[in-house]
This record gives sequence, C-alpha cells and structure tokens, in this order.
Amino acid sequence: MMNIRESAITTLAARGVLDAAQVAAVTHFRALWESMGGKGASAIDGGKARDPITERQVNADKELARCRALLGARMYGLVSAVCGEGFALTEIFARKRERLTAADCLRMSLDDLAELWRMATRR
Repeated sequence: MMNIRESAITTLAARGVLDAAQVAAVTHFRALWESMGGKGASAIDGGKARDPITERQVNADKELARCRALLGARMYGLVSAVCGEGFALTEIFARKRERLTAADCLRMSLDDLAELWRMATRR
C-alpha cells in the first residue's frame, strides 16, 4: 500500500505519470540532495564555517553539479524543488497550463537523469 499524499513524486507515480526509471532517478537524486543536507549542488561553496565535509558530501556535490550541467539551471531548479524539497507542482505553479508544462519538463529531466545514471528503460 502506498500513501499518494506523501509527496508529489508518489502521487505522479501512482497516477502512472512517471515510469520506473524516472522514479529510480528521483530516488537517486533525493539521496544525493539529502547527503548535502537538503542544499543541493554547490552547498559546500562559501558561507559560514560548518562541520567537516565528508567524502560522501563531496561526491554528492560533484554528482549534483553534473546534474545541473546536464539539465541547465531552470530544469535543475524544477527537479530540486519537486524531487529534493518535495514541493507539489500545485505549490509552485498557479495555472493548470503551467503545471502541465512543468510535469512534461519534469518527466523529460528525469529521463535525462535516468540515462545519465544508466537507469533508462526506454529511448
């Protein structure tokens, strides 16, 4: 049994909007995001002094930087907001047309990430 209200991703997956490779890409992205303390790529750069950075964080930062380079700033921002921070598309976009376009862009971005991480089941 799955709680479809848990996150936007589980809702999209339950509705059949996302395939298995896209969900796997979300899971991998979220793990990287959480390794960085929810800050995403370049969280290591600048700012005040914090605890020593682990090798896992350095690797996660590099991988998220690869994601940003692949997707571009706009699509990386969308993936970060939905997959990393857990926002629903309805929380980000007011109009239905914007949400539909964002869902299409999200799926394409997840396809790109799935291919990057060799999780792709189609193309």
